[in-house]
Amino acid sequence: MNSPLPDPGLPPYARGPAPAAPQPAAAPIAAPLAAPVIDTDQLARAARRQAGLVARSAGIGAAAALVLILGSVPRYSASETVLLDEERSDLLNQVSAMPNAQRTDAAVQSEIEILGSQLLALAVVDRLQLHKDAAFMDPPRGLTGQAAAVLQAVMGLVSGDADPGEGLVDPDRAARDAAAARLREEVTVTRIGRSFVLEVGFSDPDPVRAATVARAYGQAYVAFQLSSTSEVSANAGKWISDRLSQLARQTLEATSAVQDFRARHNLVHFQGVLLSDQQQSELASALVTASAEVAEVKARLDNFRTLLASGDVIAVSALETLTPADAAVLTMRTEYLDNRRRWLAISESAGPDHPQATKLKAEMDLTERAIAEELNRAAGAIEANYNIATSRVASLQDDLRAFAKGSTGDVRVMGQLAQLEAMAETYTTVYRQYLERYEIATQQQNFPMASVSIISPAEVPKAPSSPQRKVMLALGLILGGLVGLVIAARREMGPPLLRTQKDLRDRLGLPCAGLMPARTRKGKAAETAQDALALNRTLPQVRAEVSRFAAGQSGRIIAMVPVEAGEVEALPALVESLASAEERVLVINAGGLGQGVAQRLGALPQVEMWKPADLHRILPQSRSGRDSAQTADLRATYRHILLCLPPLIAPGFPVALASIADGSVLLVPWGRVTPDLLREAVAAQGAALRPVITTVLTGADLAQARLYMRRGDYEERVLHA
Repeated sequence: MNSPLPDPGLPPYARGPAPAAPQPAAAPIAAPLAAPVIDTDQLARAARRQAGLVARSAGIGAAAALVLILGSVPRYSASETVLLDEERSDLLNQVSAMPNAQRTDAAVQSEIEILGSQLLALAVVDRLQLHKDAAFMDPPRGLTGQAAAVLQAVMGLVSGDADPGEGLVDPDRAARDAAAARLREEVTVTRIGRSFVLEVGFSDPDPVRAATVARAYGQAYVAFQLSSTSEVSANAGKWISDRLSQLARQTLEATSAVQDFRARHNLVHFQGVLLSDQQQSELASALVTASAEVAEVKARLDNFRTLLASGDVIAVSALETLTPADAAVLTMRTEYLDNRRRWLAISESAGPDHPQATKLKAEMDLTERAIAEELNRAAGAIEANYNIATSRVASLQDDLRAFAKGSTGDVRVMGQLAQLEAMAETYTTVYRQYLERYEIATQQQNFPMASVSIISPAEVPKAPSSPQRKVMLALGLILGGLVGLVIAARREMGPPLLRTQKDLRDRLGLPCAGLMPARTRKGKAAETAQDALALNRTLPQVRAEVSRFAAGQSGRIIAMVPVEAGEVEALPALVESLASAEERVLVINAGGLGQGVAQRLGALPQVEMWKPADLHRILPQSRSGRDSAQTADLRATYRHILLCLPPLIAPGFPVALASIADGSVLLVPWGRVTPDLLREAVAAQGAALRPVITTVLTGADLAQARLYMRRGDYEERVLHA
């Protein structure tokens, strides 16, 4: 890792050695972008630093959970299991086919809402007289309940709300409503999986009461189902009975109107159909059949004539015959084919002029003529059948036209009859349906059966269900740890603070003599080996840096500049380390020392203490800035002159007073100053500070400081050797 460039605003001594002369730059080479790398060591150090905070936060969360557990009232939960019985519903439908709602998810959800309704809660209250049970109406409360009650009472007093009709409400009704409201708050209804099983649970400080209320809920639910079925059936039966009377009258009127209309218009019915309609239908059916026969015979005749026109009677005889049962043509065709086969064989072997071939040829010609005559007779027979079928179709058409002309029925009359018959049929159908429903409702009312059943009655619980101690402790521990983790993350992601010598050197380019441990309220250093080691390392380093800066000269004015107020507690140890038996040190309070620190410094041997009123004795007497004779005597008398200035970032920092110092020592508070703040402060007051001899991190928590050092570094190993 390369050291950062010194800030141009820092004093010359803080800037370090001058940079070497620039070398000729080589041709720029495009360096590949490095992928971001997670510094696991830095993450581990952050985890070690914040582990205590997370642990304390988790402990606080667990303690809060423990307080809630100890302040809670044990509650017992009892549950009763109810089955939405599909088989019983089917049995009910068989006995009385009143249509029941299918048990869909929406129907099951409706049953859950019924179990948690105000109506069922009031039924349970009346069954157990809970509104008269003082223990139920005013149960014991835990810490959270008491706090909520107090808060509600305070809010009521503040708002001044009052019910204007409170004195007009029936006390018994109000008590019943309050008991039902408490029941609805404590009762739980859950569906077990995707089944038709519902679990009704109730929680109460009294285990016996919890089981009693849960059982009462199941009984009230069954009673509600029975009463609902009977009530619906009774209401439906009464309404259907009234409707049946009206439908019977309307059906009778419609049927009478149809009969009267038929009698007026001489419309005879035979087997449910008008006689004229039946005759006309039969003629139409016969005409359709005859037309089909004509079409079939005509197609056969056309096909036969087409085949005869081709002239090949042998081929025609193979494709079409006179009738399906005619065997004469088939016999002649078979004889012709046999003679032809023999004729071909003799012609090929002996020639067509052979006597046997000539004889066979004559027989073939004779057979062919006979087949042609038979086919012509067949064509004539088919044509005769066609003429007969055509004549029958014409006759049927004439009969149908004559029947239509001679019919006495009128289209308008028939339409009116159809309308009257449709009305009568509709009334009859509706009357029949309502009659069936009335019978169903009567059977349903006389056969009460609930479609639910209790499969697991509630039992008295033996152990409390709440508070769940282990779960609450675990949640408190986890939530507290999460809160601590969030706080720790915000700390780690905040701006970096100066905590190590490496921070001052690498981030600001300032020298650092070391860390001085935090002091107790009495101003004494902590009596630990680690603190003593840090002091034994830091104080000699400060003395060595100051001596190196003085370079054998006495009377050097050194400004002791705290960055923030309250960092002068380390001055007595620093001054004591700079003083010796032979060399005296002058400490000038330039507004940076409190009364207590000034008294402790004045009590040190070989230390002379000046008050702010003595500052004129060391200030230059002329604008040239040269030392006066008195200042020269002071330089000769004292080994070091320590000028204790106010904090560097305090408003009105005495720049002119700081300018008389030959060098300065910065007292940087440990873990309270960001690098940017110190950089800007030093840059702003750089001319007055002169060279920064060294810096000291004061008020350090050495145990925490080690966590900000990379493991194995020189500073970490020396500080914790």
